[in-house]
Amino acid sequence: MFEKVTPNSKYLKFATVNSQIALELFLKYYYVKRGKINEIQKKKKDEYINDFHDFSQILGHFYSQRKWHYGKKKELAKLLETRNLIVHKGQSSTWDAELAENVVRTLFFIHATAWSDFGETILFNNYLPHKIADNAIWRIGAEAFASDISDNVYRCLGCDAYAVIDGELMVLDDSNSDEDLICLCCLSSIDTIDQAKLLECYECYEKSYYIDALNAQDEQLYIGKCVECGTNTKVRKCKECEKYYHPKNTTEIKNGENYFCSTLCSEMYSDFIDRA
Repeated sequence: MFEKVTPNSKYLKFATVNSQIALELFLKYYYVKRGKINEIQKKKKDEYINDFHDFSQILGHFYSQRKWHYGKKKELAKLLETRNLIVHKGQSSTWDAELAENVVRTLFFIHATAWSDFGETILFNNYLPHKIADNAIWRIGAEAFASDISDNVYRCLGCDAYAVIDGELMVLDDSNSDEDLICLCCLSSIDTIDQAKLLECYECYEKSYYIDALNAQDEQLYIGKCVECGTNTKVRKCKECEKYYHPKNTTEIKNGENYFCSTLCSEMYSDFIDRA
């Protein structure tokens, strides 16, 4: 549904109501899963009853117990306020860009909390960029959330959004590892163990130079490109330490038919060959 949310549509109403309901149900599930349902249940004559405290109380209790959160309390609380205006008063029909961003961030809050606390996932890894990335509002929310939870946010090869984070912070599903790069905008991942590598660009000095690690060329060369400045010269993989480097920006050593990123690597490789 969110892919239809635009400043000119009424789908923001539906997205707001649905995301608030999802958040409320998730927080109740959170306490049930942790075996702490009594903390959010009402009491009658000192006995717990089959009823819960109001959502605002549950949200406040959740934030009082945690030092680290994947979202801001005021953003999540605004969902309830707006949902009540929509459902009970028929108000809040105008476009609200901040609210739209909050809806996106709420979905990531649910996913990230489920993953960090229970190893469960709500979103799924797409091997091709998901079409949700074409929605400008979703992109804004995904980029904002990525910046909130990581100091290192990269640009995505697939959708061009600044929403790529390290997999150790959050994954999309159990097909990912903490070695992957995860794009929160197009919901895809990059395997940095075998599929691709990320290197600092020698022109713009951003860590935005993607290397196709599965496409080896002659003379230990690999195809690469910087998604920031467009530099696309080939990189080389050192024969000894197997690190990637820019030949144009490194005093490399050629020893016979092999290339090395430093004199030390060249000498270590020669010593190994001599001992063998």
